[in-house]
Amino acid sequence: MCGVVCYWAREGLLSRHQYDLLFTGAEQRGMDGFGVTIKGETIRSLKVLGPYSSERNNVLDFVEQFMGVGDILIASCRATPETEKETDMEMIQPMEAGNPIDLVLSHNGGVTDSVKDSLAFDYQTNIDSEAIIAAYLQFGKNMKNAMEFLSGSFAFVMLDTISNQLYAVTSFNPLAHMYIRGCGYFYHSDNDVLTQVLESITGAKRDGMNVWESWYHHYLPGYTIIQTDLDSGSQSHTEYDPRFLHPVWNSTEKEYAQKTYVIASGGIDSGLTTHLLKLVGRDVTMIHFHYGQKAERAEAWATRALSAKFDVPYLYFDLSDLYHKLADRSMLLRDEIPIRSGGEFLKSTIAWVAGRNAIFASIVLAFAETSIFNWNYSHVDIAAGWAQLSEETGGYPDNSFYFQQALNMLKDFGYITGKRIHFLPVLQRITKTECWSLGAALKFPFELTVSCDNPKMIGGGPWLCPDCGSTKMSIIAADRANVKDERRFTKERPKLSKPTSVASHRTIIDRLILTQAEKEKLREMI
Repeated sequence: MCGVVCYWAREGLLSRHQYDLLFTGAEQRGMDGFGVTIKGETIRSLKVLGPYSSERNNVLDFVEQFMGVGDILIASCRATPETEKETDMEMIQPMEAGNPIDLVLSHNGGVTDSVKDSLAFDYQTNIDSEAIIAAYLQFGKNMKNAMEFLSGSFAFVMLDTISNQLYAVTSFNPLAHMYIRGCGYFYHSDNDVLTQVLESITGAKRDGMNVWESWYHHYLPGYTIIQTDLDSGSQSHTEYDPRFLHPVWNSTEKEYAQKTYVIASGGIDSGLTTHLLKLVGRDVTMIHFHYGQKAERAEAWATRALSAKFDVPYLYFDLSDLYHKLADRSMLLRDEIPIRSGGEFLKSTIAWVAGRNAIFASIVLAFAETSIFNWNYSHVDIAAGWAQLSEETGGYPDNSFYFQQALNMLKDFGYITGKRIHFLPVLQRITKTECWSLGAALKFPFELTVSCDNPKMIGGGPWLCPDCGSTKMSIIAADRANVKDERRFTKERPKLSKPTSVASHRTIIDRLILTQAEKEKLREMI
């Protein structure tokens, strides 16, 4: 709820207008108080009750008078949180600690009171941010240990004048940094404000000038500690595991057990993923979704058959009512819309279903999180068939590398167990043709799978149409791999490709997203 500003004038000073841009931008996040501290040969501070703009000229006069090349400026625009009393002068940051002053802190966020009170520290204020200083000192100035003890929300800058270290720390609150050659190094709560400062100094609005950057600016990643040595300018980036409080789960304690969930459609890619993970000894559970798709009876049959074949548990989620209420007019859902995913539409989003993989992933993330709450797994992997190399050419953004990156952001900031959950794109580096080649070598039961947009259930089993995009892609892959296709089809199966050369099984295994030990197990089975 506060605006954080820091500028290390390593190479030059800013103009009055540029300082004003920094402070005015921070004021958008807090108007109940303003403070600025300048560390030069001595430490000087100015604090204002009320918004920065009410004392703009006095603040800028102060900065121009005392800021010198090599100095560090740290500032804060305070917004009073509902959990605290009305702002008074004591509450305005930057917070200064030590006598003489050796720590300067500007913090946006909050610290859980019970954690703050558990620290044996002689607090000098009623501000919860002081717990950051307390933890830093109690853990021997080891910021990672301090942050893994604290609980709350964090985006702060802290200067240690004894060790001459500048820290910037984030959890899920915003903090951006910027460097401009000839000026210095910045931190700010709002990256757009840094863009304004960049334009004022360089005339450019975009990030970076050329390969040899003269400047850069962007938001910092979450749950990260950036430590800058002010003597050498060297910088380290360290991730930490955040501490979250929960009524039945202790985030600081971990069991050694691990779990893997596979989002399973009943198709070849998710089925082979399950097969490989089971072969290497993973504790695997398949999760299947019914969302009103035309292929549901066949897909459910395939998922159950694969679950029984591999001797792994099988979970079922029914989202058909949700998709009925969404009224999604997808050809995979609506009987009145014919399947046209083959032919000229093969590499397109013609068979798109609204938010399908995103919704599936969100639900399995929630399931993974509750499993961590209940069994305290140290590590949970989520795998799916959509993360496969050939799928990248299919035109679907929710099969892409960037979708995978977005899911990583979602699990880190949408779930408090996110640091223990990982997406495992086992087949991300191999093609469908290579899936058929490797699957055949490892005795994968292709005949139990359903990779078809419009299959029929006949005699208690699935029969695939050979015309839809999903089936055509799998037929081409089987033909190229020269693997006998024992699946059943509603009409004569076409020959869509000649056999081609395929990488060796060892090479394919090397490209799987698995541990080296797991890959070695698979090599021994070939």
